[in-house]
Amino acid sequence: MQDDVWKTDPEWFKPWFNTEAYHILYGHRSDSEARDLVEALIQKGCLGEPGRALDAGCGGGRHARALANRGWKVDAFDLSEASLVEARQTTFPSVAYRCLDIRSLRDQSFWTGTFDLATNFFTSLGYFDKTSEDEAVIEGFANVLKPGGILLLDFLNVPFVKANLVESETIEKQNISFQIHRRIQGGWIEKSIQFDWEGVAQHHVERVRTLSRSDFENLLSRHGLIIRKTWGDYTLSDWSPLAPRCIILAERKPE
Repeated sequence: MQDDVWKTDPEWFKPWFNTEAYHILYGHRSDSEARDLVEALIQKGCLGEPGRALDAGCGGGRHARALANRGWKVDAFDLSEASLVEARQTTFPSVAYRCLDIRSLRDQSFWTGTFDLATNFFTSLGYFDKTSEDEAVIEGFANVLKPGGILLLDFLNVPFVKANLVESETIEKQNISFQIHRRIQGGWIEKSIQFDWEGVAQHHVERVRTLSRSDFENLLSRHGLIIRKTWGDYTLSDWSPLAPRCIILAERKPE
């Protein structure tokens, strides 16, 4: 395969997440899926009494709305203005949205020690060119949580991805043919996406680090966040090496 299929920009997510094509390709994520996850977490007693929640990388606001419906006061942010436009189409007085790069979370001093719960669903970490940037994100979560506060991180499960990698496929959505190529190389899971948009050839490459559960354990512990539970899918089945997801519940150490 030609090398130019894998050419990308370190900040690839900024333009890609703001395109209409991105939302068409990934638009199958539903509010009911988010509600079911929140309900499962409540049934397992993982969230505690409703309080202040932060939804980081909120996208169209699915999880923010699900939490608000269960009594949480939610602050939610995303890098993509296009996603926030979608999120704001449904008004919830108890949800406040803003545009923010997750790497700058640690700089939001007005949120220090504010939240009982922070969530980060649908693989919003591991994009960045420097590992120090992932470190900054985790530091940000630690800063904004109250002592004893809960962090929920949803990431892909690398062994599952390796075992089930589909190297090439075509996905048809809304009369658009997305030509998809995937590979794992140099510590990255890469996904090349090619398509025509209004007669113009488009190409985007997504890159996510091959972060393992043990990588997260080390990363979180350096910032006073201790893993209490790990699940392997959105029904909260127990995690295993070949589960499809790695959903981590971590607690900020009480002072």
